[in-house]
Amino acid sequence: MKFKALAILLVSAATVLGSCRPSNTGGTSNAPSSTNSTGESSTATETTSSSSDTMLDPSRLPIAEIRVLSLACSSLVNEKGVGTSTQLVEFTGKLLARLDAITTQEGYGNRYKLLFVDSTGYIYVKVDYATYEALKNGIGSTYRIIGNPSTYVGEAEVVLTSYQSASSVDVDLSALAESADNIAAVHADAARLGLNSKGVAFGRLVTFDAVCYGKADDSVLLFADGDNAIYVHGNQYIGNQFSKGNTYRLIAAITMFNFRPGVEFLAKSSIAAMEFELEPELITANDLYDVKYEVDENAAYPEYSSKFTKLYSHIGYANYYYKDESRYIIIEDAFNENSYSTYQGARSAKAIFIKNEDCTGLYSDYEYGQCPFSEYIDLEPIQITTIFMPYLWNSNDYWQGYYLDVSIVE
Repeated sequence: MKFKALAILLVSAATVLGSCRPSNTGGTSNAPSSTNSTGESSTATETTSSSSDTMLDPSRLPIAEIRVLSLACSSLVNEKGVGTSTQLVEFTGKLLARLDAITTQEGYGNRYKLLFVDSTGYIYVKVDYATYEALKNGIGSTYRIIGNPSTYVGEAEVVLTSYQSASSVDVDLSALAESADNIAAVHADAARLGLNSKGVAFGRLVTFDAVCYGKADDSVLLFADGDNAIYVHGNQYIGNQFSKGNTYRLIAAITMFNFRPGVEFLAKSSIAAMEFELEPELITANDLYDVKYEVDENAAYPEYSSKFTKLYSHIGYANYYYKDESRYIIIEDAFNENSYSTYQGARSAKAIFIKNEDCTGLYSDYEYGQCPFSEYIDLEPIQITTIFMPYLWNSNDYWQGYYLDVSIVE
């Protein structure tokens, strides 16, 4: 298959550390709320500031300086990986993304994050669920943020106390994003992120070039620059912004979610086509089933995470299983002339469950015929070669894959 396809601002560390202390681990509580100019209610999360601290006027600073304040608390984090300053800061920034830092840790606090930028840099803002939902349609809007500098598993953030709409600010994302030579370099950065108990983390902004291979889910696209590949997450409409087979320069935030590396889409531009030959590594379904992630077990990284850094080829056979009278296509190492009556049977056979939307939930014969793999399912063995990217280890204990190509083994 062939496609043509900030400077760190210096501040006094001694002063900063004096205002930092570990966060309260007892969870969150409702604090007085503020209402912004659009009538939205912002409920403040519990902070480590004393009542006298919160009465002080916040220091109005650029994001780059607030990042320094936040990271200065890294030596004082608690067992949850959180260290929060008593200082109040204020910045005006553009909201780029909403992210979920889900974790198994009780008492961690709010798991919801908002990614903001100004002309000097980026920072994540920790908010409660009400605020997270209130700003669902606020992507691209500008807000005045007040909160406490903090750090969480090594990344700078601000713990929100209040927010309100503000006049729009212009931000050149290409000036903030650091250039990555290729997708492999992006994965190398992801491998250095600190992870919480569920293998979730957010990192820096990067820009890289890659070819779009299609939609793996409503909000997930697959990109590659050769045998290296990466999943790009966005909103439910992200698939409408790209054309399969075209080459793009992406600006994105590096992420890790359930130990799977990827990026959060922020911006793009079309560029000249990339040309490369795919020579993916051969793998078996049994090989995949030898690895999986487990929450609270960082040993799952990096062996599990590395399965999402490149494309693979597989030689085997297509089959299907039934669920609620619908058929779902699977790929197996060995030929089986019988289909499976349940997904549990296919899982026991260590099949790879196809994630492609045209091969799942096939209720009618017409839908079944539209799946490109259905023609290879027969009473007689038809051995096929596929190219795919592992999608995830499903919570029902089976592997899913997003498939790019299939051909008969000659």
